[in-house]
Amino acid sequence: RSSDLNAKEMHLKGRRHRLQYKKKVNPELQVEVKPSIRARKIQEEKMRKQMQKEEYWRRREEEERWRMEMRRYEEDMYWRRMEEEQHHWDDRRRMPDGFHHGPPGPPGPPGLLGVRPGMPLQPQGPVPPRRPDSSDDRYVMTKHAAIYPTEEELQAVQKIVSITERALKLVSDSMTEQDKNKSKEVDDDKKELIKDRALKGVLRVGVLAKGLLLRGDRNVNLVLLCAEKPTKELLCNIAEYLPKHLAVISPEKYEIKCDVPEAAILLSSCVEPKMQVTITLTSPDRKST
Repeated sequence: RSSDLNAKEMHLKGRRHRLQYKKKVNPELQVEVKPSIRARKIQEEKMRKQMQKEEYWRRREEEERWRMEMRRYEEDMYWRRMEEEQHHWDDRRRMPDGFHHGPPGPPGPPGLLGVRPGMPLQPQGPVPPRRPDSSDDRYVMTKHAAIYPTEEELQAVQKIVSITERALKLVSDSMTEQDKNKSKEVDDDKKELIKDRALKGVLRVGVLAKGLLLRGDRNVNLVLLCAEKPTKELLCNIAEYLPKHLAVISPEKYEIKCDVPEAAILLSSCVEPKMQVTITLTSPDRKST
C-alpha cells in the first residue's frame, strides 16, 4: 500500500492496473490497445507528411495572397493616375479667357501599368465618385514605392533561386545514382542502408518565402534537407557537384563558396544586379540533438 494518494490515483488510472483488473475482476473492461513500435512509426510518418502538406499549401496561399495584393496595388495606382489626368483636363477646360485654349497638349506619363487598350488618353464624361486620397494615403504609397524591389531585382532573384533549386535536384539525382552503383558492390544486408536519397528537398525560408523582399536585398536563403546529419564531406561533395549541373541549366557563370563553419554553400551571380543564395544544410535528425 502506498501512502501517497496522488501516486495511488495515478496507478489506478494506469494501463497496467487496468489490465490486471480486467484479468482478475472484470473481463469485460475495455482497455486500449497499446500500438506497436511499427504502428507508431507509421502513424508518425503520416503525421509528418500531413504537416508537410499543410505547410506547402499554407505557403502557396501566402504567395497567392501577396500576388493579389500587389495586383490590386498596381491597378489602384493605374486608376489614380487616370483620375489625375481627368482632373488635369477638367482644369484646362475651366481656364478663363486669356489662357491657352489651343489643342490639348500631349498627356502626362502613363500609369504604373500603362494605358489600357481602348482607353482614351483624354477621358470624356463624368468619372465615378471615389474617396479622395488623404495625405496619409499618399505618404504610405510613396514609402511603399520607395522600398518595393525594382522589376530587375525581382527577376534576378527569381532567376537565381529557380536555377539553384533545379541544380540541387540534379545534384540529388547524381548522388542517388552514385549510391545505387555502390550498392551493387556490397552485400544484400547493407543495401538498405544506402537505398534512400541523401538529399530530400529544398525549402525557401526567411523573407524569400514570405514575399517580403525589400529594395536592395541581394541575399536570400534556401534550406537543403538531408536524410542524415550533414557532414563536412557531404557539404564538400555538394559544392563539388554543383558547378557542373549549373552549367547544364544556365550558360551564365556563378561563384560558389563552401562555408564549413556555417554548414552552408554561398552561390553568387557574376552579372548585375549581383544576387547571392545561401544554401544551408540541415536534417530532421537535428531535432533530437
